[in-house]
Parts: sequence; C-alpha cells; structure tokens
Amino acid sequence: MATEAPDAGAFMAAVESLVGRAPELSPLDAGLLAALRMGVAGDTRAFAKVFGVPHALVLRATSELADEFGLVAVTGRDPRTQRTRLELTDAGARLLEGAALAA
Repeated sequence: MATEAPDAGAFMAAVESLVGRAPELSPLDAGLLAALRMGVAGDTRAFAKVFGVPHALVLRATSELADEFGLVAVTGRDPRTQRTRLELTDAGARLLEGAALAA
C-alpha cells in the first residue's frame, strides 16, 4: 500500500461522492472507504498517519463500517498496536462503483 496522500482534489471529490450516495456515512467513513479503493491505506494506522487523524477515531470508523454497514472486512489485527488490516466487502465495492474514484 502507498503511504502518500492522494491528490487532494481527487480524494475530496471521492469523499463527497460517497457521502452523497450514502448520507449515513460520515466524512471519515467515506474517507476510509476512498483510501481503501484508491490504494492509499490498507490498514488503520497507515490511514491515521497519512491523514493526520487519531488512530482511535479511525478504529471507531472501522468498527462502524464493518459492524453497522458491512462495507469493510477486518482481515487482521495486531493485538499490541490495534493496527487493523481491512478490505472492502462486496457491499463496499458496490457502493464505490460509479463514485468519483480513481483506481
């Protein structure tokens, strides 16, 4: 996974598109989905570092996306650091289809 922030304009367009398609998502939720799709971050620590968001907030968003919405699946977790590896579920991939996202 890349560890650099994507083009800010493209990333924000993706986040806005996702929130428009699914208003129940917070901007942080949408940002995490966009980052997964754009290959920016595949785990919570990487996302927190790239975007300067506290890891605890990213973990909360991850829980919401996985447990409430079923849009991501947890594929691994480091018990010491709580770094959580994620992937989109089929439902997450369907939501992202047609959104303003670069592959």
